[in-house]
Amino acid sequence: MPTAVRLSLFVLGVHLLTLLPVDIPGLSVVQAVSGFLILSFVPGYLLVSYVLDEFTLAGFLYAVGFSVAFSMFLGSAANLLYLGFDTAVVPFEQPTMSIIYLWASAMLSILVWTLTDPNDVRTFTVKFPDYDVRILTLLALVPTFAITGAMFINRYAFNELTLFTIVCIALVPVFVYYFDDRGRYYPIAIAAISSALLLQNTVITTYLRGGDATREFARANFVLQNGFWIPAGTFGSMPRIVTLQPAYSLLTDVSLFWVFKLVHPILFVTVPLITYVLTARYFSKDIAFLSATLYIFLPRTYQIISRNTRTGAAIMFTALLLFVVLDTDLPTRLRQLFVITFFIGVLMSHYGVSTLVVFALFVAYVVNTLAAYLLDGKRFSNLSLRNMALFGVLFFVWYEYMTDGIYDFLTMSFYNQISDALFFTQGSTAVRSINLATESTGGAFGMPSASYEVMFIGHLLLGVFTSIGISLVYLRYFGDGIPYRLDIQRWIDRNVLPGLSDDVLEDSDYVHLVVGMFLFFPLSFGPQVLSAGRTFALVMVIVAPFPILVLRSMRFERIGSKPAVVLMVAFLLVTSGFVSAAATHDVSPQPIIDGERIVESGSTTEQFAYYAGYTSRNTVTASNFLIAYLPDGANAEVTTVSQFIPYFYEGNRRANIQFSRFDGSTKNAEGYTYLSEPDTVTGKNTQSFLGFVFYTYDPLPAFDESNTVYTTGHDRVHYNG
Repeated sequence: MPTAVRLSLFVLGVHLLTLLPVDIPGLSVVQAVSGFLILSFVPGYLLVSYVLDEFTLAGFLYAVGFSVAFSMFLGSAANLLYLGFDTAVVPFEQPTMSIIYLWASAMLSILVWTLTDPNDVRTFTVKFPDYDVRILTLLALVPTFAITGAMFINRYAFNELTLFTIVCIALVPVFVYYFDDRGRYYPIAIAAISSALLLQNTVITTYLRGGDATREFARANFVLQNGFWIPAGTFGSMPRIVTLQPAYSLLTDVSLFWVFKLVHPILFVTVPLITYVLTARYFSKDIAFLSATLYIFLPRTYQIISRNTRTGAAIMFTALLLFVVLDTDLPTRLRQLFVITFFIGVLMSHYGVSTLVVFALFVAYVVNTLAAYLLDGKRFSNLSLRNMALFGVLFFVWYEYMTDGIYDFLTMSFYNQISDALFFTQGSTAVRSINLATESTGGAFGMPSASYEVMFIGHLLLGVFTSIGISLVYLRYFGDGIPYRLDIQRWIDRNVLPGLSDDVLEDSDYVHLVVGMFLFFPLSFGPQVLSAGRTFALVMVIVAPFPILVLRSMRFERIGSKPAVVLMVAFLLVTSGFVSAAATHDVSPQPIIDGERIVESGSTTEQFAYYAGYTSRNTVTASNFLIAYLPDGANAEVTTVSQFIPYFYEGNRRANIQFSRFDGSTKNAEGYTYLSEPDTVTGKNTQSFLGFVFYTYDPLPAFDESNTVYTTGHDRVHYNG
């Protein structure tokens, strides 16, 4: 019996035992681990072990990606069968969900066992370096400290451990880079700092907050309550939310709330690892390590994408798609299977990201084909015209017929982005963002603090350095194909990129995919400045090595990569909220770290920034009170920053509340005024949102003549009548 089959059957057997109605200490942990492995590893491991001879880091990444996609497809198919045949058993309930996945993995195990030739002496080798347990333990402490520190902030408002952890995260790449001569610990270090930053950012909040997390939770929770899902709209049509999240919750027996907090960040750790492996294929291991570190150190990657599961999953599948497109070592059939699987994974995760990816692939294919025809020694694209046609058909069919017809919405949105964002016109997002920044009441560039100024300028410089790096590689690429540019070729070889991999010089797919993806960089400066975390996380997967190329000296060995390392460490310390919490006490990019001080004595702008990414337990309790006890059809006045969070209400009665804007008067006609914690802590009646963290506001009135019908201390409900 093949090793992979034995492991698979063991995991399946263990999970089956956890479904028995017995109460054994620790059984819940066993169920959580086995359920996670069934959904995230087992199917892909069976496939990779059958086809490949060695199990490397690349094989592990493929196994995880295929398993997640397979689990998403299987859950969607089970739901489709239920809708089509109206069976008596709904799919999204236990033990039905576990039985579905156990049966599928068991069938796959039997298939691999059957197809494996018993006379084949080929052995499947797990190929990883020998590691020092002591170093592994030290690296494992980093995410452990990060999670523990986040919980201390969440429960006790104690932030010293988190501040210490941020320093450790910043220093880990420095020590590993300069003391690990052979790069054995590079992937482990990347996984450690990535999981630390991602999990710290999700565990630190009491409730889901930021981006689309709460709406994604509401959709997934609706599926768990009903046992099935019907494709509808932009959120409800993405199986990554309505299929996979409920499946993880059911198989692991973990609440959906903690699935959002833990599972997605753990899966997203694969993305910086893909950046490392992909970059190492074309450049050195050192550049690959620094590139992956830069990727995860970008603040909007770990601060936003860790909470947005649709976007994060689409970026993960995009990274895997780029990875497999450029992997010429895979067997052809396995490669084609992965290409189609990961592309469909992008489609099923996020409509916006999938649109950008289709456009980037199309640009890369066209330019690639032209270069292969016009230049000497350039390879044709691994993506065939048949692949591109298939991508187009899948994109159209999925978004036109399988997702309640959001194809028109996508095409118009994409057209507006192309016409308004990719090109620096007066209406482009980049120009509008800069105009907003300069017209606001903040400091330099309109930023509300020095920390945000560093982030803003850092992102601009990142674009500049990336442009220079791509330009130099492109010049070298063209110089290699056009003989009369030999002088340029020699100058770049001697002064800038000595020893550049031949793969870069010949692989048209790589250089043109880089350019196709980099076209979206202006979207990073979206209508709300620095809000487009998806763009940074999407673009920098493949683009990350190019600013590193510019920020390292090949002529002066004593300088080497020190500029890149120093800038990345400083950038993390400022943009992670460390400097704001420990020294400057200004508006922080991660204000939750210093939340207690901000609530008690912070400036109004600090408090606005804090509540933009934080929801208190009292606010959720107050929201539940409104839903449960206000009369049906009641009118409730709220301010611009008022927080009403209905997603965690579990009662049967649900009042239909009509919300209106609070005009500042306490003598209005009969009705309610709801003031949430952001209103009472700031003491402001916010009237309109200017952009970023800026609002127009007046002082909040006293409500002396109104009846206070409910209060949690900070949250209040007043009644006029």
